[in-house]
Amino acid sequence: MTIGSLMANGMGGYHGVLPPGSTISAITGTPPSALALAGPWEVARGTYDFGITTPTWLLDQARRGLGMFEEPLPLRAIAAFPHDDRLAFAVRAETGITSLRQIVEERRPLKISMPTRDQGHPAGWLLDEIFAQSGFSQDDIVSWGGEILRDRPRSQNSPDSIPVDPRFDAVFDEAIMTLRWKRLTTDYDLRFLPLDEDVLQWCEERGMPRGTIARGRFPGVEEDVPTVDFSGWVMYCAESLADDLVYLAVQALDEQKALMTARFQMSPTPPMTSAFDLTAALELGGIPLHPGAERYYREHGFLA
Repeated sequence: MTIGSLMANGMGGYHGVLPPGSTISAITGTPPSALALAGPWEVARGTYDFGITTPTWLLDQARRGLGMFEEPLPLRAIAAFPHDDRLAFAVRAETGITSLRQIVEERRPLKISMPTRDQGHPAGWLLDEIFAQSGFSQDDIVSWGGEILRDRPRSQNSPDSIPVDPRFDAVFDEAIMTLRWKRLTTDYDLRFLPLDEDVLQWCEERGMPRGTIARGRFPGVEEDVPTVDFSGWVMYCAESLADDLVYLAVQALDEQKALMTARFQMSPTPPMTSAFDLTAALELGGIPLHPGAERYYREHGFLA
């Protein structure tokens, strides 16, 4: 919403180039994560002109017809935003659990904090896929006497939020750059579980790259932990969107970049993990740019 509202402000204003009477809206879902997952379909069918999703590979999946996308969607990238994230599988050290497969082998009745299905969150979808590859499901956890906790805070970066239901045994989630994870790893003795190589390969085959929770990133992480990369916020649009409109959107991002960075950097644990500029905006993992965006980047020296 911060990025969308600032871009909307930059696209409007006095003496703007949009037709008189144009309106510009920044829209979020209920819950907010819903449009991260459903947005590619909505933008492809023309419900919205622009969308933002995370991680970057989700847009790549949508374009290629992978994962949850049964057919390729005609989408192009506009800009990426710095966001250094991983999917994390953390358990309380006292559980003695060292792998996901141990959970199913021992039929452990865990209380797991994770995005729930009704939140429509990309991480929730991916967790279900990884559970299946590891031999169990959310329903299995419940049948063994465990529980899927509905405790994900409304704001993961608010000092006033409760980071987790204290009854938890495990937190399986993303957004590891936020205050929530800093508090979790400070207040509790957690062990981060590595994903098995066959699961990582299965993810890679479907366009979900592996990542690493690096040694020392959190207390108790004494060696690199292999998992799935969850980095990148990416703005996109339909291939058919008018070049001039997309050019104006990138121009607005460029004009608003200092204010955008300042809004995020006010936090000691900013979710946008470094300053935004149009050089970083081109870190798109090979996803093609919309021609209107490409024209702006070239004219202003960001592309040769």
